[in-house]
Amino acid sequence: MPSSLANDSDTPASANSKWRRLFPHLERADRLALVENLKEASQWSMNFGVMLGCSVIIAGFGLIQDSVAVIIGAMLVAPLMTPLIGTGLALVQGNFKLLADASRAMLFGSLLSLALGIVLRLLTPGHEVTMQIAVRGAPNILDLGIAFFAGVAAGYAMARPKMSGALPGVAISVALVPPLAAAGIALGSADWTIAFGALLLFATNMVAIILGSALVFRIHGIKTPEKNRTAAVSMKRIILGLGFVLVIMTAPLGYQLMDQLRQGQAKPNSLALSEKMWNQLDKRLEQEPGIDFLAGARASSQGPEDVTLVITANRIVPGALILEIDNMIDKELGRDIEVKINVIQQGTVTPLPDSDKSKSPTDLAPTINE
Repeated sequence: MPSSLANDSDTPASANSKWRRLFPHLERADRLALVENLKEASQWSMNFGVMLGCSVIIAGFGLIQDSVAVIIGAMLVAPLMTPLIGTGLALVQGNFKLLADASRAMLFGSLLSLALGIVLRLLTPGHEVTMQIAVRGAPNILDLGIAFFAGVAAGYAMARPKMSGALPGVAISVALVPPLAAAGIALGSADWTIAFGALLLFATNMVAIILGSALVFRIHGIKTPEKNRTAAVSMKRIILGLGFVLVIMTAPLGYQLMDQLRQGQAKPNSLALSEKMWNQLDKRLEQEPGIDFLAGARASSQGPEDVTLVITANRIVPGALILEIDNMIDKELGRDIEVKINVIQQGTVTPLPDSDKSKSPTDLAPTINE
């Protein structure tokens, strides 16, 4: 048998056939139904605004309460994913009307979310920045990958109506409303660092989802009609622009990941004490001459103690004070927890050599653990 026939299964035509079976081109009726569904769901309307507003409020309360379950519930309610997928479809189809409607929904939805986040912050004075808010303010390059493949999954599910049940899972996997709510809360607190990080996370999610869904729709055979070359060129420029923006975003996101790894924040062994608890401990120990509050932390999921404190002393620490601190922490957290207190006995330093006189004696003070 000729080798050309024996290896027929490896020819480009055969490979293309396998690819088409995996990503079959949509029939005309399916394309029309897809466009109609996304066109209706991507428009800004009263229903869209109400559902988005409820989602932002739910997400905001979840962020303030540091509740992951509530935040997940908010993701399921949010309708913001659909305009992003609609934008991806519009870019490959050359549909300026759909692109305009989806862009308007994204713009109005983003502004509404930020405004509600600020209002929530103003209505809940005294609440500090929680871990869930702080996490949204420190995105890294892994979030970009999550968003891109969420866009791929969403586009794939939309292109195959029988898989539409996967869309809620896609909505949970990528955060759209929580970063906007976190940004609004941070803006209300004048915390510009977290606000910028949360907005960067949302922008990353938005661009990556659009490009991911556009890629899937193009693979399924959706494209701008050849007779409409002007639209094809315009959409291609927009896609290239979004791709360039995504590449630019990799720099701060990649640096953020490396910084988190250096500091151990990617998988912390301990978390910071609340601002209120820190202030209470510091104020109480200020009343004890010779005893100072040095550091404190809450245990993470792998920590052996719930709260660990470090204090310095140049005298004997009364046992009654230790018990009082323990009770103070239990009362603040509303439960009986384990508290470990490390006491560092202050020492003295002999005169420094001439070469080290630029340093303060306290910089080299020895410590003794007890």
